Amino acid sequence: MSDVHGRKREKTTEEIVKARKLREAGKIKEYNQLVQDCRTKMKDKQYDADAFNLTTKILQSNPDYYTIWNYRRILILDQVSKDAEKEQKLYQNELVFFLQLIKINPKSYWLWNHRIWCLQTMPLPDWKAELGLVDKMLTMDALHGWDYRRFVVSHLVKKVQDETKIADIVKQEYEFTTRKINQSFSNYSAWHQRSKLLPDIVVFMSTEEKNKVAVNELDLVKAAIYTDPEDQSAWLYYWWLLGRAPEEVELLGAYQLKDTPLVILGFNDMIKFMQVPQLFDANNQPLLGKLYPLCEDSGNASIWLFLLDNNIAAKNIIFDAASTILPSSSSKKVPCKQWDMNITEMDKGEGVFKRVESLKNNLKNVWVPPSTKMYKDPALNDQTSWYTLDRIQLVKDEIETVRELLELEPDSAWALQTLAHFLNQLLLRTGQVDLYNEIIVTLDKLIEIDSDRKHRYQDQSK
Repeated sequence: MSDVHGRKREKTTEEIVKARKLREAGKIKEYNQLVQDCRTKMKDKQYDADAFNLTTKILQSNPDYYTIWNYRRILILDQVSKDAEKEQKLYQNELVFFLQLIKINPKSYWLWNHRIWCLQTMPLPDWKAELGLVDKMLTMDALHGWDYRRFVVSHLVKKVQDETKIADIVKQEYEFTTRKINQSFSNYSAWHQRSKLLPDIVVFMSTEEKNKVAVNELDLVKAAIYTDPEDQSAWLYYWWLLGRAPEEVELLGAYQLKDTPLVILGFNDMIKFMQVPQLFDANNQPLLGKLYPLCEDSGNASIWLFLLDNNIAAKNIIFDAASTILPSSSSKKVPCKQWDMNITEMDKGEGVFKRVESLKNNLKNVWVPPSTKMYKDPALNDQTSWYTLDRIQLVKDEIETVRELLELEPDSAWALQTLAHFLNQLLLRTGQVDLYNEIIVTLDKLIEIDSDRKHRYQDQSK
């Protein structure tokens, strides 16, 4: 560059952009040539050192090129010899190669996948050392890091047969989540991992010890929500910790299209019939027919069609809920009562008639008695069944905790959502209808301060 009046002339912006484009064009041309050469070798099934070096250069520029990763693995397997030491060294070099590339793109699925493949394929993987390495990787990418950590821990568990050693590994992971949560209450992945570990942590504890753990967990999560009331991570764990009171399956209605043998049954959940419900006519005589789920191919449906053998008006439907239906969702439970519902007659307007006739003509999956027996697993209805604290009193206590927080943070959306949720859980467990008013007031407040989600809150208030 020439000097002007003793000053060094700087490049203009246009010149800088032009030079950058030229450099980038050169890199792109070089990269495309590498890819072309590599694909030629792939096509010709050449598995030599030159091909391996080509994959290295390409992946250093583009770690997400999964076709090249696949080719590289073929090349590695082709190099594997009967010499275990050389084979081990080959895979160790790949693990080092991963550490070089992870700095370029820590979120590359194909990069993490390659490391997993190496460890699963190499003769002597060091899972313990790998676990120590994961801690550093978590600072690069939390999502992949935690998934990878679970993968490593699962292999450590497989290696040991002794239950005491397995318990030690689980305990170490639990303590690891504690450290991560104490470092940052916003660490969603650590809270999630903790929820997976807790049932295993307490498996050999006494009832008193389990309840003590539950109390300690509540103390930890409450410290988190008071520290940062707007962070969702701790709130979601709080909800999980208290569990959910399962809602009951409801028969929403039974309808018969006028002058047709078609009866429609509607439920608030996908259900499976374990036996055919009983329908009666005006003279209390049982009506026979076939039952069809309104779905593609499974035996679960929220709408069922009962096609009567004769075109007779049905008066009511009677069946014992607990022994007749099975919900497909663990969030629902079957009430222990007998349903006796009048069947409403529907006028067959032209649109309705055509739709129902179309359904009737396409009925294929006639109900047949299931081969499996009804099994009720209490753990399905409550993921936190590992502790035995009084659930009703516990929910009441935590409602008071959230109310106290709202006195300090009256516009905390997560605190308000939690209050509405806990009140609803208490309502489901106790049937206290006087709770409705506070639930509605809380949801109205949420609609006011969190308008982006107002439709969700409006749905909850119905």
